[in-house]
Amino acid sequence: MRLPPLRLIVVALALAVVACGSASSATPVSAETAPPPRPRNAAAIAQSIAGGKVSVLVYADRTRGHPIMPRLAALDLWGPVLAGTGLDPERDLERAFLTAPRADAAHEAVIVLEHNVPPERLQSGIDTLLSRSQPPGTEESGLGVPAVRVTIKGHARVVATVEPNFLVVLPVTRAREARRFIGTGGFPDPIGEEAAIAAAIDPARTLKGPRQAPRVPPTLRSLEATVTLTKDGGALVALDGASESREHAARDAAFLNEEIDRTTSFRIAVVTVRVVDPIGFFAEEDRVKANRRVTPGELDKLFTLLSAVLPR
Repeated sequence: MRLPPLRLIVVALALAVVACGSASSATPVSAETAPPPRPRNAAAIAQSIAGGKVSVLVYADRTRGHPIMPRLAALDLWGPVLAGTGLDPERDLERAFLTAPRADAAHEAVIVLEHNVPPERLQSGIDTLLSRSQPPGTEESGLGVPAVRVTIKGHARVVATVEPNFLVVLPVTRAREARRFIGTGGFPDPIGEEAAIAAAIDPARTLKGPRQAPRVPPTLRSLEATVTLTKDGGALVALDGASESREHAARDAAFLNEEIDRTTSFRIAVVTVRVVDPIGFFAEEDRVKANRRVTPGELDKLFTLLSAVLPR
């Protein structure tokens, strides 16, 4: 492993002192070095625990003051965990991550919340979680981290404080794995201006929803959506998926366009009424892509569709 220059100097000086032994009257040299950065591995740990194939990462600090935040809360991704606790998703969250094996597997999801809440107010929120749980919540011991067991929307969950600024929500059967988050540095910084990233592996299976949700072709191996907010209250959505081949990519794009049209339009007599304008998937090599500006008026309709396919 290659050492940074400063560490090489420190090691060299230390070896020199040892070599001189008692024959040298030199004072041993010491130098303070900054601790290594914590790994940004919270998402990978959560996916490993949950077997996560469907994931959503929100840079909550970028959504403050934008109309998209209350719509995100309405999706019940992490809202039920914070509801009634006095913790405000818009004010108190920095980043939030949810992962599950499938879109319809909320009871198997793992949620990681990076927050800026002072310890006293965080404890008050956890106490509220305990008191409003039905059946009543309990404190969990022997997990290596402070944790409580509560029932949220009919599912027993463990909420663990793994670091001063990280809460992790896990299925009871995975509670002992909460300690894996100790020492985490959270999530990678965004590459561009994105406020949220949603991704699915094997989306034909993992995003399968009710008939009103768009179907995904089985030859599409993965699908990722990146959301960038605009000042007018809308958003830019970029979609990118990997197909099995160039030929499949062209067919997959056509299939997705037909499905979006089917699920976002309806006929009245001889007139077709569209809820939102077409997205416009296209093939590029062996990938399927789309870039779409979503107006403020379309956000509500888009989130209605998302609610049908995201973990719930």
